[in-house]
Amino acid sequence: MTDDYIRIAVVTGVHGLNGRMKVRVVSDIRERFETDKSVFIKFKNRFREFKIINFTEGKGTTGLLQLDGINDRDSALACKGSDICIKKSEAEKTRSALEKESYYYYDIIGCAVYCRGVLFGTVTDIMEAGSGEILVITDDRGKKFMVPFVESMVDTGEIRDNRLNINPVEGLFDI
Repeated sequence: MTDDYIRIAVVTGVHGLNGRMKVRVVSDIRERFETDKSVFIKFKNRFREFKIINFTEGKGTTGLLQLDGINDRDSALACKGSDICIKKSEAEKTRSALEKESYYYYDIIGCAVYCRGVLFGTVTDIMEAGSGEILVITDDRGKKFMVPFVESMVDTGEIRDNRLNINPVEGLFDI
């Protein structure tokens, strides 16, 4: 993924014979799936643009997505596992819709992480778990640590300075 695109969904399967795809939605802004909006799918290191024909919300974070140009089961199957993206510039247009103290994932990934005032590592990914998000922090040796992204353990007060402070519970990891 390049810095110009952000993921809003992931293709998890197909539905029917007409190219409809099952997706897991990772965006809280459902308006991104309105008819005629543009989305992008990466094929062989190149993003290809599609127009949304139809989106039907399912239970939880699931949905069914129909894109113009993906008209059969084989074409939809070729997209399985792919990210559905929008341009970052498009995402920025909706920043005002975010709740206070909410951020886009791309605001958090790349932040320097400090623990007890000492540089600990960098946020390299955010995983979605059943109970919430988990920050993946990589230290300077390449070792990965996972920290629940909860207020009691992660202080986002300095995120505008590209910095997070963590207060892991004792025993979460040895540092």
